[in-house]
Amino acid sequence: MSGNGWVAEAPCAGDARFTSEETAADPAEPLVLQLLATCQSCPFRAPCVDLVLPSSAAFDGICGGRLWYDGHVLATCDNAQPAELRERGRRPITHGTEAGARAHNRRGERACSLCREAGRLAQQARRARKRAPGT
Repeated sequence: MSGNGWVAEAPCAGDARFTSEETAADPAEPLVLQLLATCQSCPFRAPCVDLVLPSSAAFDGICGGRLWYDGHVLATCDNAQPAELRERGRRPITHGTEAGARAHNRRGERACSLCREAGRLAQQARRARKRAPGT
């Protein structure tokens, strides 16, 4: 599956509990078990891991049908497959930076608000340097 259009269709779309610090605390918590059950029927577990790159990014939260803490798997949903853990080598985006805005662009996706703002500010600074006398 190419692109990230699937994100809005994922069962977890818009649910901040999947990446909260409380979620990553204890794999036996009822909330964690409920969230992993949401992943049980999700058809996007492998693309989720490919997008988030949880082990490379030392991710904390739920991703790809697994509970991650500091990039390590603590718990999995019942039908998780080992092949879903393959990260395709894309580096995580450093959000809130001009480089982050460029990384979004290279991936063919719309930059997040933090990266858009960083790109806008960097462009504004370049224009100001260009206009400055004696430059």
